[in-house]
Amino acid sequence: AALQPKLDELKQLASAGFDNLYKGDETAISQAEKALALKREILMANPLLDFDKIIVGRYKMSNARSASAPSLGTQPNNWSNQSSASRSGFDAEIAELSNLRGDIKVRTIFKPDNGSSVPDLNLHWDADRILFTMADEDRRWQVYEVGVDGQNLHRVTNSPEKDIEFFDATYLPNGKILTVNNLGYHGVPCVSGADEVGNFCLYDPETGDMRRLTFDQDANWGPTLMNNGRVMYTRWEYTDLTHYFSRIVMHMNPDGTEQKALFGSGIYFPNSTFDIKPLPGHASKFIGVISGHHGVARSGRLFLFDPSIHRKSISAMQELPYKDREIIPLVKDELVNGVWPQFLKPFPLDDHYFLVTAKLSPDALWGIYLVDTHDNLTLVAEYEGEGLIHAIPLKKQQMPPVIPDRVNLKSKEATVFIQDLYEGEGLLNVPRGTVKDLRIFAYEYAYQHSPSDHTAQGIQSGWDIKRLLGTVPVEEDGSVMFKIPANTPISIQPLDSEGRAIQWMRSWTTGMPGETVSCVGCHEDQNQIPIPKRVIASTKAPQTIQAPEGGVRSFTFDLEIQPILDRACIACHNGKSPKADFTAGRTDKFTGFGESYLALHPYIHRQGPEAEVEVMKPYEYHASTSPLVALLKNGHYGVELTDKEWKTLYNWIDFNAPYHGKFQANPRNGIDQIARRIELNNKYANGAGVDWQGEIKAYADYLASQPKPEPVMPKQETKKYKEVKVKGWPFDATIAKAMLKEEGETTKTIELAPGIKMTFVRIPAGQFVMGSNRPNTNYAPAHKAKIDKAFWMAEMEVSNEQFRTIFPNHSSQLNHQQWKDHVNGGYEANRDEQPAIRVSWNEAMEYCKKLSEKTGLHITLPTETQWEWACRAGSAEDFWYGTLNDDFSKYENMGDIQLEKLAVSGVDPQPMSMNNPWRKYYTWHPKEKSVDDGKVMQEGGKQYAPNAWGLYDMHGNVEEWTRSDYLPYGQKKKDAVESTEKVVRGGSWIDHPKTSTSLFRRAYLPHQKVYNVGFRVIIED
Repeated sequence: AALQPKLDELKQLASAGFDNLYKGDETAISQAEKALALKREILMANPLLDFDKIIVGRYKMSNARSASAPSLGTQPNNWSNQSSASRSGFDAEIAELSNLRGDIKVRTIFKPDNGSSVPDLNLHWDADRILFTMADEDRRWQVYEVGVDGQNLHRVTNSPEKDIEFFDATYLPNGKILTVNNLGYHGVPCVSGADEVGNFCLYDPETGDMRRLTFDQDANWGPTLMNNGRVMYTRWEYTDLTHYFSRIVMHMNPDGTEQKALFGSGIYFPNSTFDIKPLPGHASKFIGVISGHHGVARSGRLFLFDPSIHRKSISAMQELPYKDREIIPLVKDELVNGVWPQFLKPFPLDDHYFLVTAKLSPDALWGIYLVDTHDNLTLVAEYEGEGLIHAIPLKKQQMPPVIPDRVNLKSKEATVFIQDLYEGEGLLNVPRGTVKDLRIFAYEYAYQHSPSDHTAQGIQSGWDIKRLLGTVPVEEDGSVMFKIPANTPISIQPLDSEGRAIQWMRSWTTGMPGETVSCVGCHEDQNQIPIPKRVIASTKAPQTIQAPEGGVRSFTFDLEIQPILDRACIACHNGKSPKADFTAGRTDKFTGFGESYLALHPYIHRQGPEAEVEVMKPYEYHASTSPLVALLKNGHYGVELTDKEWKTLYNWIDFNAPYHGKFQANPRNGIDQIARRIELNNKYANGAGVDWQGEIKAYADYLASQPKPEPVMPKQETKKYKEVKVKGWPFDATIAKAMLKEEGETTKTIELAPGIKMTFVRIPAGQFVMGSNRPNTNYAPAHKAKIDKAFWMAEMEVSNEQFRTIFPNHSSQLNHQQWKDHVNGGYEANRDEQPAIRVSWNEAMEYCKKLSEKTGLHITLPTETQWEWACRAGSAEDFWYGTLNDDFSKYENMGDIQLEKLAVSGVDPQPMSMNNPWRKYYTWHPKEKSVDDGKVMQEGGKQYAPNAWGLYDMHGNVEEWTRSDYLPYGQKKKDAVESTEKVVRGGSWIDHPKTSTSLFRRAYLPHQKVYNVGFRVIIED
């Protein structure tokens, strides 16, 4: 009531307006200043500010108006922690500001005498003491505590390990603290370990006892207690993820159990979420600052989040102060460059009001503001020549409950229980019973100031060592329970019956000693209430991981793949001919990789170090999509692999085709990093040290004890096939067009939706020689094939626009680039005119069914016989236009010199320059370098010439589903086998012409979505 007259006066001033303000009218200026003063007075009268005292970090500086967040003691960028921040040169103090509604009074609580900053302020719930970080006498970061009265300053972290630093700590209700330190001895891989990685440890100030809690590839930031007693924090991870966009809000129990994603897993926006704080009394809401990767460091835009609405969507976000402005989920590296205001360190007073550090414009000061959900920003305090940061109300707060420890430190194992693998988006539409086993592996991370970039393990491989622990069988109902080593970052790959990964976790889970890590399914929605059910795995004792033959070890090419080459390949591929040379013992000087590795890896389709952030579709990088696998499955001169060799090859593909499987760790300050990591993990992580070097040596010794592989010359098929001739076959384009003329009507157009049409061309009936008598192929023998009735075939592959008339939510996504530093998912594949890809056979047939119902026509996929007849259009050559030796640039979009544009480099990567020394290693895709068809990706819209019957892109652009089962040609009824796969024909933009001929056959599962497979439809009369 006392404020009502002031509010009325403010409304009166606002209604009158300030029309002449920008003309310099003194009256207008005076009225505006009066209105602002009234507004501030009204907003500052908020009872939430009755505590009237706040704790702040205070930084005096000569460049206060141009200073960025690191001048206020934050980390220098968005990928490092406090270990990379400046340790001196500051004029900083912890201060108390009081009388916030009047002339503010300032009291110094503590001021370092060594020029250190005072980051990571954390006020105890009793409001009598403050945790903070400060450099000690040896310039190493330590956690300190001081009373709010400025008394009793003391160092909290007193470890005997002089090489270990502590920072970014928070109080826990049980009297311990959670703090970040460098126990893991690992570095940020994308900068070759130049920035140290900090993970969490639990520290007892009374006893000095310490236990490592997280075993994460990259930084943990900003631990803060949630209202339920759990800890929320930010985790950066990029085990084969696009690393600019993968800082995830996590939560866990204070003892390290139940580490789970809270918000932001699997999305590009926001890149980073820092300074998170839960809203008082709310079960799920929190506030945080979003920022980019490069560019502006640590500060950014201010958002409210509510994971109970959604875990990975802007629908769960509200920006402050722009509550009514549409949130656009930008995919951008320097996300907040040029954005104002810039925010830091919010502290929620309730659901609507927040104390926040803010800089409103490029030349403004860093001050403390009261920000609310009604779009008000009210200045609380700022001082010329200074920056203020990290305001905390000086008042007692409700202490969260103590969550009892759930660890059993007498155990060195944890248990994983998955109720149903088929629940969740990870295995969406994968038929039950498909997953037979889980491949379990552990990550070993990069060392500090040592080679660890994306080229450290191989070409287009991952960043880390992947140690194969073994496999566990999955129960018939999709459940599984098994033991894992505790305190170890574990990743899981579900395998099919042949031992090929169906999905890639590209993250990890870490079980604490004695913990049961429980999941409902594979990337299930955590907001869905799980329905407990009795499953087979829960009725049995947990399984033990079945270790690989020769023992647990990281995957190294020379020890795993080279023996296969030595036995099955080098009888031919031995350097004595122009063929690829797979002999061992030769090392490329520039890369340090084996020459045989460099010769083989181009035939592997894999994700590389930076695949898309979203949860991948099942089978995206399935081994069946690798040219090497297709080559071997198609016969390849009779080469045969053993079951063990096939599984090893699949393992290599699924691990991203690494070469080394080991790190070169440089000494750090005279310390052997490998030995030191083992020592510290044994001491502070319950004996979890990993001697990966010893594991590799043990396997090498095991191999040495086995018989040496002897080269085997593959058996050549000796079966003689009859030469097949068909009357009137082949025929030229003139005859082909004459056959069309006899059909009368040669084109047909149907409308799929308003303004969206599909054109078909008439394909006459006839007969031809299908297949070939070439031995050791899946398209032998040649045989007479007859098309009894003419049919209509779509002149082009089904486009995204056409497909979305039936499946409106379909996305063909993107085609991925190589290298790292990706600022988006790759080259566009989802434009309306482009052919639809990542469409399963089942979906293609459903599309045909619904289109048939809609039009009254019999629309379906072609059989492979219909497809080959239509493709050839009378030609008996490799292609409708000629032979493998012909220039295809005017006719088809196949693997050519354009594929070299997949090799990119730099921040915001662009195609590699010709003088880049890595170029020859990253332009590996099998292709015809002498041909330039002008397009790097699949395209729509009749970019190339049609065949004689008017069909476009039969050999290129995208591969195409047929409705035929994948069966051997000429199989007799008594030898009949049941097929689980469907035939795919033609080639694509990324396929070499040799595998894009009229003959070439591929096979994929009907539920499998493939990155370069689409379809075209036919109408049968």
